[in-house]
Amino acid sequence: MDPPRHTTMRRAVSHAFTVRRVEELRPRVAALVDRMIDELEAAGPPADLITHLSGPLPISVISTLFGIPERDRERVRQWSDALVGDWDADPDAPRAALEAFRELIDERRREPGDDLMSALISVWDDHDDLTERELVSVTAGIFVGGHETTTNQLNLFLLVLARHPEQLAGLRGDDPVAVARAVEELSRFIQLGDNGVLLPRVTTEEVELGGVRLPAGAAVLPAIASANRDATVFPGADTLDLTRVHNPHLAFGAGPHHCLGAALARMELQEALGALLRRLPGLRHAVDEAELRFRPGLVVRSLESLPVTWDR
Repeated sequence: MDPPRHTTMRRAVSHAFTVRRVEELRPRVAALVDRMIDELEAAGPPADLITHLSGPLPISVISTLFGIPERDRERVRQWSDALVGDWDADPDAPRAALEAFRELIDERRREPGDDLMSALISVWDDHDDLTERELVSVTAGIFVGGHETTTNQLNLFLLVLARHPEQLAGLRGDDPVAVARAVEELSRFIQLGDNGVLLPRVTTEEVELGGVRLPAGAAVLPAIASANRDATVFPGADTLDLTRVHNPHLAFGAGPHHCLGAALARMELQEALGALLRRLPGLRHAVDEAELRFRPGLVVRSLESLPVTWDR
């Protein structure tokens, strides 16, 4: 979507994701992470990180913003899973999920609260040119974006760190600057999904790309993640370097379509990674990496489970 319509829609939701508002949430997220690690410790070792931390944490945070009560969060998580599933194999599941989000919007319109969904509905209802279908799409999109990506990014962080034990050994959870720097480098280094398929582009004028002349209106599937391995921008681009300072990566996009929830995702990843390093020394996956399985048919790389162990 392009301006001015995109500008209107983005303005309607951006106030909920400012750096200031996200930082106000940090103490609550830190307390939530600690509670979940308590449960992880009680369950293991070994224990499934997805069950006890990386799965419920983002769901809990985005549900809090949306005003979704705890009793309904598992149901909404299932809708989110359906929307990033294989639409060709089972189109009924994601369609049913969108319909469920529409019904949730109807309920909140009748009984508004002090939450992001109520604010979205209020803005939409004040603009005659914004459709109900767009409201459902944006609501579902924000929820999915605030859940699936953060869950799977944290899982992949730990897999990649296990492959680089020398760098993991030098990363301390009680150093927030080092943890924040590690989150940026891991976000640059890891390809979370197939961004070319997920984000097709259409040329607005004739342009040359990679030595090929494209007419206006041509569909382009760019390998966006390749920008994060650009050796002209990142020295040693194919090497993980948790001490990297200059890191203008594009894991969250750029420009007017820069990820709306980037500040929220960064904060959650920082709190989760830092707490895991502090509280569970020697944290590592409890099975051989070859035994781990990714869920098929999703647009993001999503593990079925991640058994982890640690030193007592």
